[in-house]
Amino acid sequence: MVPSLPSLPSLPRVPIFLALLLFITALAIPLPYVIIEPGEPQNILGKVEKGSSKRLIEITGAKIFPTTGKLNLTSIYVSSPEAKIFGFDVVTAWVDGERSVQPREVFFPKGVSGKEVDQQNALDMRQSQEHAKVSALNYLGYKTPEKIVISAITKESPNNKTLKNGDEIIKLNGVQLASAADFKKQLAAISVAKTSSDKMQLTILRKSEEKAFTVSTYKLSTKQKVLGLMVESKYKYPFTIKISLKDVGGPSAGLMFSLGIIEKLRSENLTRGRNISGTGTIDAFGNIGPIGGIEEKLIGAARAGSKLFLAPALNCDDIRHIPKGLQVVAVETLVEAVAALKNQDLESLPACG
Repeated sequence: MVPSLPSLPSLPRVPIFLALLLFITALAIPLPYVIIEPGEPQNILGKVEKGSSKRLIEITGAKIFPTTGKLNLTSIYVSSPEAKIFGFDVVTAWVDGERSVQPREVFFPKGVSGKEVDQQNALDMRQSQEHAKVSALNYLGYKTPEKIVISAITKESPNNKTLKNGDEIIKLNGVQLASAADFKKQLAAISVAKTSSDKMQLTILRKSEEKAFTVSTYKLSTKQKVLGLMVESKYKYPFTIKISLKDVGGPSAGLMFSLGIIEKLRSENLTRGRNISGTGTIDAFGNIGPIGGIEEKLIGAARAGSKLFLAPALNCDDIRHIPKGLQVVAVETLVEAVAALKNQDLESLPACG
């Protein structure tokens, strides 16, 4: 006869039920995150939309050359700051591998309204187009004089009674300004100086008349001191370049805009019939900067059939996975990007990942 084993004590059902309840509740709690997913790439050498005769990049007043391939700008979709993102959404985004999760403040900073974020994104897009035109034209040997223009003034700004949209800024505290970047650099230097004052002297041109104003800063909820101005660079071009892009904001399309302009203005045919994608900010000097959502952009490019992707070198460390069949080339300048497209020995190019 086999002796019977002692019975195991039954697990208490209440704690298990409570743990399950807590888990389900946690999945149903709104969290301060946004979800990022791949956008649909757009061929900047193509038309604005199907059925339209309008091109995404149109150039008048200069000879343009036919193109045979695609240069796709890549984008991401970011959930709105008002969207309720629950624990369940976060878990599924992590699991599916094609979406990512970021703290809401990465895209929508505290103390900045949704409207102001939209304004900044629109400004960044306009500025990226201007920098793309300038860097492309400079690469091709053209000159493009710059001026600094006020594009928006916040309603909280103490300067909205004296300054106006369209004013051209020429001096800060008596120092001549060379560019919008120079203006921002000097502002930053003043704000961190030990002798920093809340007031400064701004000299502008308004309808060709020079005027000087004493302007004041104010504090955001983050304690940062600002003038409450949005400024952008305006340039004088040798001919007309118009870029028409719907429903995309931010600065990350700059590199691809530049390449598209060069492709249209030169007979070399950089694409050679290929389907090429890429991303990266660009400044007026042709320097390529990092962007957000690089992995989602790689996924979007692979979905669109691209085999070659141009990525900012500063984003290489952010790439954990590259879709099968996609070669990612690291570039730091517009000169490097053009050279990469000319190079027929792809294995010799600097790679990300």
